[in-house]
Formats: sequence, C-alpha cells, structure tokens
Amino acid sequence: MQKKILVLLSIFIFSLNTHLYGDNLSASDRLDIIDVINKYAHAVDEKDYVLFKSLFVKDVETKFVFDPSFFGGETIIIKGIDDYMEYIKASGSLFRSSQHLIGNLLISESGNSVKVKSNLNSRGYYKDDINRSVSLWGYYETYLKKINGHWKIIRHDFYSLGAEE
Repeated sequence: MQKKILVLLSIFIFSLNTHLYGDNLSASDRLDIIDVINKYAHAVDEKDYVLFKSLFVKDVETKFVFDPSFFGGETIIIKGIDDYMEYIKASGSLFRSSQHLIGNLLISESGNSVKVKSNLNSRGYYKDDINRSVSLWGYYETYLKKINGHWKIIRHDFYSLGAEE
C-alpha cells in the first residue's frame, strides 16, 4: 500500500512540476526543436543559405546585442528573412570559415510558441588574414512556432558576453 501511495504521489508531483513550468512538449517536439537549432549553426558555418532560410518564417525578427568588445557594443535589429539573409551573407563573407558551438539548450513554452535559451561559443577565421580569428561568446534567445507540422524560428536574439580577437 505504501508503495502505491509513493508511486501516486511521485506521479502527482511530476505532473504538477510539468504543469507549473508549461512543459507539455513531447520528446519528439523537443528533438525537432534541437534539430532546428543545430541546423542553424551548421547553415551559418557552411554558408548553406538555402537551409538557413528554410529555418525561419518570412517575417522573422532578429536582434543582436553586442558588448563593447565586439562591434563596439552596438545593437542591430533586423525584420524579415530577406534583410536577415542579406546581413548573414555580408557578415559571413568576412570569414573563410567559422564554427558555432551551441549548447545547454533550455526549452520552455511561451504562450503559443517555445523559447530556447542556448549558449554560444563561436570562432571565425578571417578571409583576408590567415593568422587572424575572432572568438565570440554569448547566448541566444530563440522563439519557435510549429507551422504546418514543422518548427520555424519566429524570433532570434543574440546577446554577446565577450569577444577576443
């Protein structure tokens, strides 16, 4: 009898915890969301702009908040996939190669979308100087929505914490 009570109590606490944190996402949805974030990193590094564009809704909103050690601490706000693609292509053209390591994903529901907070450690190797590179650290806050059965990025914000050249 005690085991049954403990099992029922455990199930109740687990379901209450899940409900309180809005964690109603299936394991399949979580894996699909993680896949979108991973595809984002690979698309940027491989300059695969077809894949890159496929991850976003047409009216995506993006924001980059740089600390003073990178781009002088400016904030860049871009609306729409076409303008965002133009920005990504221009900034990517500075580098012969790059590597985005995105990890520690925290996925939570946020209204009718999900929010993914993830850490970034990125290194870019400049095209014009083989001995020059830049490392950038920060985090993303990415919002996704399931549209026609596929998770799409509707908002993508980056906050830099530091850089080293």
